[in-house]
Amino acid sequence: GFPLYTACVYTHMRTPPTASDASRRLALSLSAALLAAPRTAAWSAAPERESSEPELVRLYDSAASQYDSLDSGPLASALGLQALRAQATDLCRGRVLEVGVGTGLNLPLYDPGRCESLTAVDLSPGMLREARPAAAALAPRLAVDLQLMDAEAMRFADASFDSVIDTFSLCVYGRPERALSEMRRVCKPGGRVVLLEHQRSGGALGAYQDATSSAAARLGGKGCVYNQDVAAMARAAGLRVVRQQPALLGVVALYETVPV
Repeated sequence: GFPLYTACVYTHMRTPPTASDASRRLALSLSAALLAAPRTAAWSAAPERESSEPELVRLYDSAASQYDSLDSGPLASALGLQALRAQATDLCRGRVLEVGVGTGLNLPLYDPGRCESLTAVDLSPGMLREARPAAAALAPRLAVDLQLMDAEAMRFADASFDSVIDTFSLCVYGRPERALSEMRRVCKPGGRVVLLEHQRSGGALGAYQDATSSAAARLGGKGCVYNQDVAAMARAAGLRVVRQQPALLGVVALYETVPV
């Protein structure tokens, strides 16, 4: 989901901002937050994962019916996240696996002309329930197989999919490196693992993320640890980054990776 600070920036806006205005307002708001943030050792400390798997399931089950109000719509479009989702899904070909499908925000974006089949998994029954209408709408053009499954221990055989995609879910997994290793395992040699994720930016903004990540995850971030080094984790999981496209001052990035 969105980082807490992003949601706060637009809480009192009466009309949706343009993409350029959204970036400008976000930069100004983050600058103010940086000046106000306490200068403590937390600036360089990595956040700890505080949610167990059952707690994470309860969190997302309870948020499922309201999830799209924050992660889609005018705000997401103004910030360019809908366009990034479209770019990410456009990289998918052949047999596709979406990990952490959530409420199915990406499902309308897949191209049936390029995708042979689409399997989508999530740990939350509530999120999968919300995804069913989008899956049904896509079904006449592309069959969608929704499955309840843990991203860190998927029940698929090795090299099962041509494309594996994860959007804004890596930040909530208890063991994100394990989830990435599973994505690499089920991806065919020569296939693609596509990641659209929150990540740690550089400089003072990255330091601000370090200082606020744990609190944001607890207080509105739906458990999302938004200061991860996604590129380093991908490499550690056996994935080679072939393209990286940062956005929103570097706090979000689209990665195209291949199994090593």
